Order: sequence, then structure tokens, then C-alpha cells
Amino acid sequence: MKRAILIAALLTATVAQAEISPDALQDIKAVQFNSDKVITAGLPGETQFKILQQAGVDLVINLIPDGNPSGHEDEASLVKAAGMKYESISVDWKKPTIEDVERFFSIMNANRDKDILIHCVANYRASAFYYLYQTTQLKLDGEQQKLQTLAPWGDLEVSLKKYPQWQVLMEQIEAKHQ
Repeated sequence: MKRAILIAALLTATVAQAEISPDALQDIKAVQFNSDKVITAGLPGETQFKILQQAGVDLVINLIPDGNPSGHEDEASLVKAAGMKYESISVDWKKPTIEDVERFFSIMNANRDKDILIHCVANYRASAFYYLYQTTQLKLDGEQQKLQTLAPWGDLEVSLKKYPQWQVLMEQIEAKHQ
């Protein structure tokens, strides 16, 4: 009897936390499926937030700077109206900070049980932050994992030379969390 109850409880627990369904999300700009719980992307269109929620996303983390004309005027309201939780970190493209990344880590760690969309304008900030989270918090490492997570950057060596502030940030975070 106890065994049957345990098996039923385990099956129920598995069903309770659904995976993100990628099929409906293919039209989102620069979407990247990093795991069954985390995706990174460029800016979703206003109507895509409901689709994200229906696909299983619980939390949206926006890394676009406050007041950036490339973002939505009131994204928090769009996300909440679609039935999801919303977090925002105003990350300056030219001057990303260690504090920005640490705040991101705190949000991610507090929401490990959630299915999450991390986005910015073009999936550069989002993929970089998630890569740093994978390597420092989840202790996932390896060249293949790095190339997969940072795929939106294209040729990574060329991109990091073009945007050296991001190379510096990655090195600082990796050194801090060794």
C-alpha cells in the first residue's frame, strides 16, 4: 500500500512541473532552447507572451535596459496579464556589470522550480547571462555547451573582439566563482 502511494505521489509530482513546449515558440526572435526549463530569446512580440505562458513559461526575465526604445513600453503588464511572473534587470549593453549578473543569479536560483524565458533585444545579453549561470551556478562546462548556449552570438571569437566588454565580464564572473 505504501509503495502504491509513493508511486502515485511521484507520478503526480512529475506531471505538476511540465516542460516548456518548444513547438509554439519557433517564431520568437532568436529563440534558443537551452534545456527543458530555460529558453533564451530576443524580444518577444506583445502577442507572444500569452503563447509563452501556454507553452509552459512561468517566469520572464527581461534584460533590456529601462527606457530602451527597442523594448516594450510596459512589458511587466503584458507578462502579468498573460499569467506569468516578471523580473527585469536593466543591463547596459556597453557596460554590463558584475552586480547585474549576480542579481540574475539570485533570481535564477530563487526560481529553479520554474520554467523560464530570459530575453533581451537579440539574445546576446540573455545567452551570455545564462551561459555564466550554467558555468558558475550549475557547474556545467565544456566547449560544446558554451558554443550551444552562446550560438546567438555567431562566431564567438569575432563577436567578443567586437564587444570586449562582454569578454571582460565573462572573465570576471568566471574568476569570481571559481
